[in-house]
Amino acid sequence: MAGGKETPRQKMIGMMYLVLTALLALNVSKEILNSFILINDSLIVTNKNFANKNGSQYVAFKAALLNDQKKVQKWYDMALDVQKSSDAMVAHIEELKQYLIMRTDKLDSTETNALLAKVANATNPVDRDAAQLLVDSIFGLKNVNSKDNYDVPTNILIGGDEGKLKEGPHTAFELATKLTEFKSGLIAKLDPAKGQSIIDALNLNFNTDTTLRISASEFQSWHLANFYHIPLAAVITNLTKIQTDVRNAESDVVKYLFREVDASDFKFDTLAAKVIAPNLVFQGDDYVAEIFVAAFSTTQNPQVQIGRVDTSKNVIVGPIDSTSVKVDRGVGTYTVKASAEGLKEYSGVIQVKAPSGQYLRYPFKGEYMVMKSGVVVSPTKMNVLYRGVKNPVSISVPGVAPENVKASLTGGTLTPDNSAGKGNFIAEVKSGSEAIVKVNAEIDGKVRPMGEFKFRVKEVPNPVAMIGGINEGPISSSKLAAAPTVIPKMENFDFELYFKVTSFTLVYQVGTDLIESPITGSAIPPDKIAQIQRLKKGSKIYIENISAIMLDESNKPATGATPKKLSAISLKLM
Repeated sequence: MAGGKETPRQKMIGMMYLVLTALLALNVSKEILNSFILINDSLIVTNKNFANKNGSQYVAFKAALLNDQKKVQKWYDMALDVQKSSDAMVAHIEELKQYLIMRTDKLDSTETNALLAKVANATNPVDRDAAQLLVDSIFGLKNVNSKDNYDVPTNILIGGDEGKLKEGPHTAFELATKLTEFKSGLIAKLDPAKGQSIIDALNLNFNTDTTLRISASEFQSWHLANFYHIPLAAVITNLTKIQTDVRNAESDVVKYLFREVDASDFKFDTLAAKVIAPNLVFQGDDYVAEIFVAAFSTTQNPQVQIGRVDTSKNVIVGPIDSTSVKVDRGVGTYTVKASAEGLKEYSGVIQVKAPSGQYLRYPFKGEYMVMKSGVVVSPTKMNVLYRGVKNPVSISVPGVAPENVKASLTGGTLTPDNSAGKGNFIAEVKSGSEAIVKVNAEIDGKVRPMGEFKFRVKEVPNPVAMIGGINEGPISSSKLAAAPTVIPKMENFDFELYFKVTSFTLVYQVGTDLIESPITGSAIPPDKIAQIQRLKKGSKIYIENISAIMLDESNKPATGATPKKLSAISLKLM
């Protein structure tokens, strides 16, 4: 094709060859790009699996916290910090991917950003999922038109000046800085003596200061190797792979933190003798105490001995009682007859066989009070009864079957709560500032008075009126339009009570005129919302004379309930 004079036919054949070669190269390029799409989709699925697995780990952490807050709190807080930093890192990369696609495919930024905001601000799962489907369809790599474009991604991430790396938002420099900070934050939570392998992996996966081999003889910096003159499809896939590394690192570190509090590792330096027993027993009853080493293996029973303990050596001094303790599945149960009234004390040693074969000894002690039988009356929620509320009350007489216990309430009614089981009642106070529960018990065929118990009677506190989630302060007209209902909220109250607003007065100023609109119901009418939306920023809006009524279980006004006047709501348009 080169050199010498060519005939028109030769020129035509040469041109056809060039076109064919270009088409062949284009087909290969498309196949490669399609491969990146498959890899990227696979990595996205992997990221979702990591997120689900990490979520299960946090649930397990939460359960451990509820079981032993003092022991777990420190590690749980660190795990939440890891979760927060990981979510932030993944979100930053996701935003970077979306920005690159928007710029490269020349998408309308206003419409696209509005759609992304719709996902972030959705108030219910249905709307959020619907918006997310649209986002996925737009930013899904297979739907991108400019998958082979490398000029725009290179200019955004690397810059156009040869030898000088671009800095600022949406750059490889910014990404590398955030990854380094993320890595340092995780490493700070690891003890090199226990987590060196994780530290090594973090340094390897997030080493943005290194150079990478891109051919047999050429090396490039991390930034150039990942993002310089690389098609958009490959750039997005590289970013998704980094997200996978982040989730994988999150998983490794959270597992490490959980192991630090996981007693199943049988760490003897954290073991302690535990006694689970009542502090009070009645004369004639058995005192039962469970004695065990926390998290001890159920496949190997400890030895439990009762006696006076020499705490300097953790050994029994004098007579040893081992017959009162039965050990099963790692738990020793200590049982003695409570034959006499008064404070009773005991002590002993629990011996655990270590993997080395040596016995480790842990001292314990406990005490309990023996007293004669009596009646127990306790309000389930708190030490007062509320007027107009169904107060759960538990009443029991030790040694007497629940069906043989009878109770009454002065100034109100006391009825059995069958849904809560025997011994549970519902107290409803009608009047007065004090209520008395009188208890009788049928023992050996005779009804005997067991005692009277006084309770204070208080009014149910007023709920706090809220609109758009606030009681006072700045609010946008759009948020007010989206949530125009005045909602009464009970604060710092143990009962599940619900109120409904029946009327209020809406007050706002238009020019020099003060508009006061009495409104029946709980929501600002659409025409008033329209007027408010025309007000200037900084305008003040007041919701006054708020009247609310308490509701019963069927969401209707409770019997005998009277309307309550709630405190006003003060708003300022922003």
